[in-house]
Order: sequence, then C-alpha cells, then structure tokens
Amino acid sequence: MPVDRQRYRGGDVVSLPQALAEVLAFVVTAAGLFFLLSCSPADPRCTQVLAHPDSEVDIPLPASCELITNAPTDQTTKYLEAERKRRGLDFKAWIRCKQSAGADPRELAFTHDRRWLPSYVPGSYQFRQTVIIAGNARIGAQFTGIVGEVCLMPRKMYISQISGQCDGKFAVWK
Repeated sequence: MPVDRQRYRGGDVVSLPQALAEVLAFVVTAAGLFFLLSCSPADPRCTQVLAHPDSEVDIPLPASCELITNAPTDQTTKYLEAERKRRGLDFKAWIRCKQSAGADPRELAFTHDRRWLPSYVPGSYQFRQTVIIAGNARIGAQFTGIVGEVCLMPRKMYISQISGQCDGKFAVWK
C-alpha cells in the first residue's frame, strides 16, 4: 500500500513536508524564546566593567609566590577544589608560595588592593570575573605551599552579580 504524503487537519489537506516545517518552526521559536528569557540582560551602566576581559586581571603576588596549573593533591587542594565547585566557578590556576615568606593568604598583596573585594565568604576575594579562594597552606605540621586557587566566574553569573550595582559597590572595577 503506498504511503500517503498528506494528512488531514481540520478538514484541510496538509502535505507531510509542510507539517514538518511547521513543527520545526515551532521548535526553533520555542528555543529562541527560552534563550531570551533565560539570559539576564546586562545593566547598561555596567558596560565599562564588562568591557574588561578576565585575562587583563593582574594578581599582585609576593616574589616568593607564583601561579601554577598543576598542584599535588592534598587536603588543601581538595578543600579549594570543593569550594570552587560548590560556587560554580571555573579553575584558572593555583597560588603556590615558598615557605620563607608570603605563605599566609592574609599577607598576599591583593588583599590590600582596594579593587580586590573581599567576599561574604571569609577568605575569598574578587576582582571582576576573577575570584581567589584562599586556603590554609599548613596542614598539621607540614607546609604544602598552595595558599589559594584562582578561579573565573562564568560570564552569565558575573553579569547577574554586578547588574544594578556598577555605580556603587563594583565601581572600583571600572
């Protein structure tokens, strides 16, 4: 029996390709509407803050500290990773310091820079999309060297955070 390439809809005959085109148009329209509603529009007052790419952020560190991408797994790195994941942040680097100086996260230079805002979560600092989660470099009597994790806040989360506050709290980032 031949396949009927037409279907009935309310007394009208509609071809199968036309019906598929209608379904596809509906799906595309629904997906576009969902995308528009789920994206937070940026506050126009925040354009100066949003204009700076996250790669422009300079992290002032003492000479005894450096940024690294690989660190040994220990209690400090496990804690920092868990905090980063809990906050929905992306990994960028570890902060490793030599034991001689600068190993206390409270003494790192960025903590005294007014552009690095302390978070409501103790031991965290943020400058634009870059977030530093400070850790305890000393586990028991052993010095691990890892004093913090540098993270990036996803752009959508960042826009939501600063929206409506760019002339106030976040004005130091312009």
